[in-house]
Amino acid sequence: GNKPEKWAPYSEDMLKIYRTNIIAAMLLSTSNEKGQFHVQSGFKALYALAPMPYATGLFPDLIDSEIKLRFLPPLKEARSMPFREQSKLGFKMGLTHGMDMFFGMSGIIYQISQSFNFSSGGGGIDPSKLVGMSPIMLYRIMKAKYLSKRDNRPIRPGDIFDLQGFVCVGTDTALYKNDLEKAWGRRPLEVMGGTEPSCMATETWSKDGLAFFPDACFYEFIPESEMLKSLDDPSYQPRTYLMNEISANENYELVITVLKGGAFMRYRPGDVYRCIRLKNDLDGLDFPQFEYIDRVPTVIDIAGFTRITENSINQVIELSGIDIANWCALKKYDDNNRSYMQLYVELSESAGHSVLACSRLLREHLSIYFKYYDNDYEDLKKMLGIDPLSVTILPYGTMAQFENVFGHPIRKINASRQDEIELLRLKF
Repeated sequence: GNKPEKWAPYSEDMLKIYRTNIIAAMLLSTSNEKGQFHVQSGFKALYALAPMPYATGLFPDLIDSEIKLRFLPPLKEARSMPFREQSKLGFKMGLTHGMDMFFGMSGIIYQISQSFNFSSGGGGIDPSKLVGMSPIMLYRIMKAKYLSKRDNRPIRPGDIFDLQGFVCVGTDTALYKNDLEKAWGRRPLEVMGGTEPSCMATETWSKDGLAFFPDACFYEFIPESEMLKSLDDPSYQPRTYLMNEISANENYELVITVLKGGAFMRYRPGDVYRCIRLKNDLDGLDFPQFEYIDRVPTVIDIAGFTRITENSINQVIELSGIDIANWCALKKYDDNNRSYMQLYVELSESAGHSVLACSRLLREHLSIYFKYYDNDYEDLKKMLGIDPLSVTILPYGTMAQFENVFGHPIRKINASRQDEIELLRLKF
């Protein structure tokens, strides 16, 4: 009826559950122990989550009826800006007027933390950064400068900001959390969800494991061995287990049935979780807690922005016009734990392109593809400071030789690390 068009995928009941769960996560982000919360109306909140049509774009509107936060930048202004510019302006406003809460993609927060560029040591602070700052922020910056010089270390965001709540989302969050805690002086609370289930899981006050909200979905779990069988044989029906049937220290592919009007029944969103404990005696929680592992092996997810499959890479190779004999792709991490896609390709014997030209053309066509299917791809490189694609050319016949030696073809997407090593050995 009167539901805004941008909320069309969700029923009224789903929106109520979404609101309740994200407010619960927001409260938990301010908590250090059971029963302790600290949220006030008027808190200044830097909002660096993906905009609509992503589910996170609903967050500010949904909580508005319950608590009034001052978003940086203001929502009306933010929604008229590109995502990258929105995040930059919000952080600049936080430096000027302070901020109490931070909601963001973990990779973006990590990049902000790494590029925090107030001078340290014996250098001075750029006076232009001080113009218009509130007295409390000026005081915090002067104090941060003193601590930096005294301890002979760079100024950290936590020296300037005193966050009351810190929430991060993203498929690579586990890789960043320790560094984010060190940089900001507060451990972030991880939240998981998606467009189909909305807000599905949150950590508790101890911030060391995800708990699924019972009212968002009905959950089933496919053991890793069953998942791999079904990926190798699409006709295979994997077995599923309920929450009270799973085991600690095991990996599971998640299956969801969305409650309260959702259209997804026994749906496989493609996410893999590890059950880290069946209960948490320290927190008094008598239900399982999880950590997010990654997408299923047939999908390469880069920082929560891109979802690359065998079919999408085949399309890009076809569009490129380069005569490719074979290929495989893996998700990998650089020295700073930032994810990227490593693509190994073989030119056909008749290919007229040089190795260098082929590598360059493939990178260009993949970039075009991602920009077409994912509007945030260009921002991904700018915001995270990474080039999400690396192309390596293998001699013709390398992958066929691998199959002859080991008795099975190398997996197109996310082959094991051992198989990658063996493949590269055959290159020489």
